[in-house]
Order: sequence, then structure tokens, then C-alpha cells
Amino acid sequence: MSYRNPLVFFCLVLFTTMLMADDSKRHLQINGMSVYLGVIPAQITQEHPAMHGGSASGEHRYHVLVALFDSRSGKRITDARVKAAVFPLGLARPAKELEAMRGESLSYGNYFTLHKPELYRIRVEIRRGDNGHLSVAEFVFQRPLD
Repeated sequence: MSYRNPLVFFCLVLFTTMLMADDSKRHLQINGMSVYLGVIPAQITQEHPAMHGGSASGEHRYHVLVALFDSRSGKRITDARVKAAVFPLGLARPAKELEAMRGESLSYGNYFTLHKPELYRIRVEIRRGDNGHLSVAEFVFQRPLD
């Protein structure tokens, strides 16, 4: 296929590259799993006040979600134990359990406080089934300005 307008072609290539780069910030392949990360302001989840045994209210609260899929079959993984630690780059914090969230599709989530609009490392620890093998996925998330 030939493009008559090089500027249009360049913009299409740039836009596609940006989309793929953004997806790679929220998706990792590790140990036969596709790990997808979601981070949303906790205010959006206020209609589910009892979720995770805590309150969605509070300043700078975010709901961290993880969805897991088998890389080969594409089926959702529902037998995992998942923990996450969320901390500014250069620091470390202990991991917190991500609870199974039942609904249309199973994912794992919990609330975290991200005090400042800076880069955070999100370390996700996954143990599947009874084998106890630990898989770790690490993401970098930029908390937006208020």
C-alpha cells in the first residue's frame, strides 16, 4: 500500500507506536501469564463501599486491579493468590493482598494511597494454584496531578 501524503503516513505510524507503548506500560508477559494492570481513582468505586473491607474515601486513594490470563489459551486465571506493593521509585514497602473481585470476570484488587503526583513502582506477586511458584511483574505508574 502506498501513501500519497507522507505527513499522514508519519502521523499514523507515530499514533500506532504511542498506543503500543501505552499498552506495554500496563501489560506484561511472565511465566506463561498475561498480566494486565489497572489503576483508577478510588472515587470511581464508591458505589461498592464494602469492597476490600475498607473505604474508598480519602485523599489520593487509588484502586489497583490486576487481571491474569493464560498466555497460551487466553483463559482468565482464577486460582491465583496475588499481592501488590505500591511505592515511589527508589523506596520499598511491604506487599498487600489483592482480593479476588467477582463479577462479570474475575480480577484482583485493593486500595492504595499515592500521596504525591510522581512515579510509583507497582510490584505484583502472583502464586498460581498449589505449586506455590512465585511470579513477579513490575510496572511503573505516573500518578496524575489532582
